[in-house]
Amino acid sequence: MGKYLINNLEYIEPANELKGEWLELSSISRAFNSIAHGNDVFVAVGEGIVAYSPNGRDWVYTENESIGIINDITFANGRFVAVGNDKIYSSINGLTWTETDIGKDNNLFSVAYGNGAFIAVGSVGVFSSIDGITWEHDRNNLYWTTFWSVCFGNNKFVAVGPYSVASSNDGQTWVSNDIPFKNGMGYLTSVAYSKGKFIALGGLDDNGSMIWSSNNGQNWDTVAKAHGSGFKGNIIDDQFFFAGNSGLLYSSNGNEWLLKSLPPDKNLYDIVKGNNKLIAVGLLGWDGSSPVPSAPIMLIDINDF
Repeated sequence: MGKYLINNLEYIEPANELKGEWLELSSISRAFNSIAHGNDVFVAVGEGIVAYSPNGRDWVYTENESIGIINDITFANGRFVAVGNDKIYSSINGLTWTETDIGKDNNLFSVAYGNGAFIAVGSVGVFSSIDGITWEHDRNNLYWTTFWSVCFGNNKFVAVGPYSVASSNDGQTWVSNDIPFKNGMGYLTSVAYSKGKFIALGGLDDNGSMIWSSNNGQNWDTVAKAHGSGFKGNIIDDQFFFAGNSGLLYSSNGNEWLLKSLPPDKNLYDIVKGNNKLIAVGLLGWDGSSPVPSAPIMLIDINDF
């Protein structure tokens, strides 16, 4: 277990198990897709569910089919902004929400804030907003390519998708570039920025995920390959944390990586720090029989990193 070379590329396997305490919300939802922290509260979102907690342990949540699927949430400029299928949500306190209907089949997968604007990407072009409530849909940029993730760093937005990357200084004018197939490892699903580097991850199947690095968001190099898939990136204390199906992938500098594994049938989709705690959310495995597992939350030992 650990690291070894395959074709001169470092391959990262789980070194040890991720320490933490699992909580389960007794909800109809099986998963939380994303979590954010701001104004001293945690907010987690998923399919038909929005949950609120002042401490990461005690949760109050609202769930119904009208909420729909929410894929990502961020806290910036004094408010939470969550994006999903057909709708965008905005809240200052995590309890009272303003809903914006963006139209059927307008599916958004990721949102980021920078240079005074929220930028959201998905399968239908770029949505932008100054206040997180009123949104403009740019159908001219990135409209014909799915982008799974967007981040802001080095004074620019960078979005990644299947074999594609795009960057923009203002969220309005974008420059795109291709990522090579490399046996499916150019299918990028997540991107994050810290310490002068954009780090992107992606892979098509259980063969693993490629870790890519770029200084400018346009030219990318492979760094390593990690066991597992479905990684979603976040920056905590200027360090990289990518939560995925196989565990938590971590790096302090974007060059050297450590993968901590999860117990069987448990998956992580996102992680955030707040009130000196690391809180992750995800999905519990299910064999198709009753009872249906509830949405999981993991309280992680911050001293592990």
